[in-house]
Amino acid sequence: MTKVGRPKHSNTPRDVAVLLKQSALDLFSRKNFSAVTIKEIGNEAGVTTAVIYYHYRDKNDLFNASIEHALETALKRFEQVSEGTDDPVRLIHEWLQLHVELHSEIAKVLTLVIDYNHSSSQSTRVDAAIAHFYDTEKRLIIDCINKGQTLGVFTAGEPEHVSTLISTFLDGAVVRTQIAEEYDIERAIQEFEQTLWAILGYAAT
Repeated sequence: MTKVGRPKHSNTPRDVAVLLKQSALDLFSRKNFSAVTIKEIGNEAGVTTAVIYYHYRDKNDLFNASIEHALETALKRFEQVSEGTDDPVRLIHEWLQLHVELHSEIAKVLTLVIDYNHSSSQSTRVDAAIAHFYDTEKRLIIDCINKGQTLGVFTAGEPEHVSTLISTFLDGAVVRTQIAEEYDIERAIQEFEQTLWAILGYAAT
C-alpha cells in the first residue's frame, strides 16, 4: 500500500515511528501476529491508521521494524554502558547485566521470534536482524574470552562453547521471567556469573 499524505501530529515523524514500533512490539508479544490488526496497533499507540500507513507499508513492515528496533536498542544500550573499557571481565559482566536491565523488552522480542519461527511468513529483514543480534553477542563474548586468555585473566574455557552457554542461559532466564512471576532474574544472573568465572578459571574479586 502506498503512503498517504503526511498526517497532522504534534510529535516529529521519528518520534511517531518509534512510538509505533514500541506499541506494535507490545501487541505482537501479547497476541499472535495474525490476530493483531493495524487498527489495534493504532489504538495502542493513540494514532489513526492513516498515521501508521504514512510510516509503514503494512503490518508486516511494522512487525519487521519493531523487532529491528528492539534489538538495535539493546545493542546501543550495551555500547553506552561499556564505553571506554576493553576489560574482558567488565564487558562480559555488562552484557549479563544488560539482560537484567532490559529483560522485559528482550522477553517481548524473544516471544516474537518464537512466534515468527513457527509462522509461515518469513522475512529476510527479520532474519537479518535476529542474526545480527546473536552474531554480535557471539563475537563479543568470544573476543572477550580470547583476550582474557591472552592476558592470563582467564585460564580455562573453550570460547565458542562458553559463548553458546551464556547465550542459551540468558535467553532461558529472560523467558523464565514471563513464566514465573516470582523468578528473580537479577539474582539468577549474579549466581550464573559466579559459575561462569569458575568455568573460565577467573578468580573473581
